Amino acid sequence: MKYATSSHHAIILNFNCYTYMLLRLGFEKLADRVPFARIAEKRFNNLALLLAKTTSNPDLLGPHLFDAVEFHLTDPRLFYDRFEWKINDRMVKSILVPIASFHAHIEKSPLLSRYTFNLCDVSPRTRKAIRGQLEAAYRIAEEHPKSVVTDNPVIVFHAGMARDDGDREAALLRLRENLEYLADTNKCLYEEYGHDRKIIPTIENSPHEGTWLCQTLDDCGRAIRDFSDEVKLTLDYGHAMTVRGGRDALLQQLTNKDIGENIVSLHMHHSPEVNHEAQHVHAPLSTISKGNLQVLAGDLKEIVHHTAIKKQGYVTMEVPSGDPLDYMPWLRSKKRAAALVNRFLDGTRLFEFSDFQGTMKDQLASLALLKDMLDDSVIDGDQPWAYRGSN
Repeated sequence: MKYATSSHHAIILNFNCYTYMLLRLGFEKLADRVPFARIAEKRFNNLALLLAKTTSNPDLLGPHLFDAVEFHLTDPRLFYDRFEWKINDRMVKSILVPIASFHAHIEKSPLLSRYTFNLCDVSPRTRKAIRGQLEAAYRIAEEHPKSVVTDNPVIVFHAGMARDDGDREAALLRLRENLEYLADTNKCLYEEYGHDRKIIPTIENSPHEGTWLCQTLDDCGRAIRDFSDEVKLTLDYGHAMTVRGGRDALLQQLTNKDIGENIVSLHMHHSPEVNHEAQHVHAPLSTISKGNLQVLAGDLKEIVHHTAIKKQGYVTMEVPSGDPLDYMPWLRSKKRAAALVNRFLDGTRLFEFSDFQGTMKDQLASLALLKDMLDDSVIDGDQPWAYRGSN
């Protein structure tokens, strides 16, 4: 097994990333008021590659560290024109990190709220976003064949959010409409790009929060029924733990052969309990007690046994650092710049759960724990992490 981390969690940002975001937000507001400004949208977005620079974090990616990233298409430099979801060619050509998988846009964006993406919305804009994101993944794989390290990389989509509790069943039908479109579009793009490497769209199970769909694997199975030849599943273990009775439900649902065979990727993070309720905060595995780590190791054994994750060969850790200095180490010597950046970050709420998230050291400690638990000998049950039943 190999290990990836979210691309958001393994980068170093220069100061102009902050400057670019302020300019981009201003441009978006201007374009809403003066539609003629959209003529310059591509040229404006291209400036991002001259202004906003990112590099991979050598303390997280490399030998004996994370092997690759799950590349988030939510990088604001990648798409421009939120109505058409046009791809920035220069951004595609600039990607140099090893990529194991991709992640599509999400329902809520703390940075670019106008680029939210809800798979329960059947508007033409959503259809263009589906095609644009699938095509971006294919083009990255074509431009960087050696950097994309999996034969058939997955792209993870959230299932989307209903308008309210009464809309859930109708939202599921809208989701299935879009999944049919997604499956058909993926077939066309695979033929268009003419390569042996095929992108695999997946739906990720949601946390027990708000009106998100597909909070259980059973619901995920319902969503992809009839499309499972083209659309598979990503299991997010931390999300599953937020559902009431989540662990027992997960282990029971894994015994469903149709569900297990369609789970092709795995996301890992901890959902700590607050007032006896698991919270969706993406905490590090290093904060789990030893007794509960033994339970987790047993769960991983069951997950690997009942799913197709080993065929993909990668597990993705979704554990951010709660310390902005891990992403912007140059701030340590620039107090005035730090004050400006912190004001911006407070508005985004990116670090509102920093008390749970630890630091980069916790990211690496979590990786070490996961490697120990998923070592072949552990999966065979020969080590002390092996499953002994729930506590």
